[in-house]
Amino acid sequence: MNTKKWMAVLGVLLVFALGLSACQSAPAKPQTVKVATLAGPTGMGMAEMIVGGVDLGENITTEFTVAGAPDQVTAGVISGEFQIAAVPTNLAAVLYNKTEGKIILGAVNTLGVLYIAADESEGITSIADLKGKTIVASGQGSTPEYVLNYLLQKNGLTPGVDVTINYVAEHSEAATLLASGQATIGMIPEPFVTTVTTKNPGVKSVVDMTKAWADANNGSQLEMGCLVVNKEWAVANPKAVEKFMTAYEKSVKSVNENPVEGAKNIVAAGIMTDPALAEKAIPRSNIVFIPAKDAKASLNEYYTILASFEPKSIGGNVPGEDFYSFGK
Repeated sequence: MNTKKWMAVLGVLLVFALGLSACQSAPAKPQTVKVATLAGPTGMGMAEMIVGGVDLGENITTEFTVAGAPDQVTAGVISGEFQIAAVPTNLAAVLYNKTEGKIILGAVNTLGVLYIAADESEGITSIADLKGKTIVASGQGSTPEYVLNYLLQKNGLTPGVDVTINYVAEHSEAATLLASGQATIGMIPEPFVTTVTTKNPGVKSVVDMTKAWADANNGSQLEMGCLVVNKEWAVANPKAVEKFMTAYEKSVKSVNENPVEGAKNIVAAGIMTDPALAEKAIPRSNIVFIPAKDAKASLNEYYTILASFEPKSIGGNVPGEDFYSFGK
């Protein structure tokens, strides 16, 4: 081959090499990952990330939203505005069914946060002890009612017959009745349990409904809070999702192992308003990180039980196998 031809070939190779190099060094397309969470235990594990930020990769900005109620998050998750959201597990099933599988489980982040709190004079130490008693509760027509009814039945008690349940509209209302002594037994979630027992030292947390659930179901866990992920976004951004989950697991561990610092972050993130209350509530808020595949057995059982009370509570159907496909 003569010199001119060699020069031409070398020129083509150089152009190709430069083009390849340019492709490899091209920065990722800028994007903002929007993450929603709820105030209270569902959002506690995310506090460190919200306050300190999270690195999901080059040109990726993360924007956190802390909402006061699940319905403030639902529309954004369905529309794709939020790529990741921390929500109750029954809502995760509703979102999966509404979007026909476009929203899937990322991880379980909270076990049960429901407790029976009672004045010491009542002598309550177990669910069976509620026979003949009157209790105040919130969450009628939703998961707290179904969990309570299920556990009463598993302990041989008929709701409304063996136990009188006075439902109120808000958790805060039930907590106020217990703190003031107007009610002596109630089922409330954290952090309201801590609020009540702080204001009224005569009231104690006497039954952990998460433990009672495990006892009634051969160790199956009561998984009540989770992260959901937009499936299409996750498939398109596997590295960003992996980085988020790694950071989230670290954040959960940090909150649990250092409640003092965790409480400060929880308040700074807008998840709770009182650092002392947050610090006391952390140990009973059951903040966890359980990958989707490991959460499947317990969550599927929970969904099946909820569906037996009210199919609408999980969106009509128990989620299929693809709901747990994240990370596979």
